[in-house]
Amino acid sequence: MKILIVASNMVHINNFHQAYIQGFKNEGHNVYIMAKGEGADFNIDFEKSVLSFKNLKLSYKIREILKKECFDVVYLHTSLAAFWVRMALRGVKGKPYVINTVHGYLFGKSCGSLHNKIYLACERLLKNQTDDIIVMNNEDYSIATENKLCKGNVYFSNGMGVSFKAFDTAKENQAKEQISLAYVGEISKRKNQMFLVKAMKHLPNYTLTLVGDGDERENVEKYIKKEGLQDRVCITGFTKKAYEYILACDIYVSASKIEGLPFNIMEAMYLKKPIVASNIKGQSDLLPKNSLYTLDNMDEYVNLIKNTNVKRVDYDIEKYKLENVYSENMEIYLSSLTKNQPSVVK
Repeated sequence: MKILIVASNMVHINNFHQAYIQGFKNEGHNVYIMAKGEGADFNIDFEKSVLSFKNLKLSYKIREILKKECFDVVYLHTSLAAFWVRMALRGVKGKPYVINTVHGYLFGKSCGSLHNKIYLACERLLKNQTDDIIVMNNEDYSIATENKLCKGNVYFSNGMGVSFKAFDTAKENQAKEQISLAYVGEISKRKNQMFLVKAMKHLPNYTLTLVGDGDERENVEKYIKKEGLQDRVCITGFTKKAYEYILACDIYVSASKIEGLPFNIMEAMYLKKPIVASNIKGQSDLLPKNSLYTLDNMDEYVNLIKNTNVKRVDYDIEKYKLENVYSENMEIYLSSLTKNQPSVVK
């Protein structure tokens, strides 16, 4: 069979899908990648905004590729790429079988009503271009089933699986100098690091390390300088060894506004770190209630930080490991090649 795997960029492909790509190849299938970046068979320069005019023009290019290549199956990842590839499929004859793996819908309880209406309308528009859906948290499962966002099945998965090999080889005595609070992720409005920085005015005895880079970095750095927080808030930029900062922190924190099933939280869980996170989908699926605070509620967050015991915590992390989710996910993906329905519908 001829398989196309799609994501918005090659970083996503390389981080989360290499095991599955190799699995398809081991089954004798021909695998092609469509994404932005080096290594893609079809390098598509997706604009970051889902509804950008540039992406509309790219959809015509994508349509021509789909017509020419005649793929048997298309596996979609990331909301941006999934939207525009399905838009390109509208009107194409002899369509491939399409499975949309939803790493987190861009709408939900933590978003505004207008925002929700727009993005839900987009998914409804593309229902007929979506054969099956895989979701990773309970809220997204409810959204997909209640709104009937595909022609076939909605499957529930415990994510794509996390490999902790780097963590297993790391030694805690090799960790960086101890820091109070840490967060790993793209610096963006959605990840909401500005909230974490603003909270530092109420946490004078703590330090905060933000690991990552992104569109909001400049604004966050301006605020840090304006408020004189340079001695207590550090932005490291991108690093491939983010786990070193998780190892070094007393408490792992998140102020994210919307998630699917966040890898960074699972990594902190694996390292048995106390976690304080916003009570949103994905994070609420992973964490106990006493680790969660109401999104953007400064008083709740500050009080939770001050009252969190910094001892190691045991979490239920086994079911999210790559070796434990791989076979179930592959059963769903491979079923699309034969149209046999697997037995893992929630």
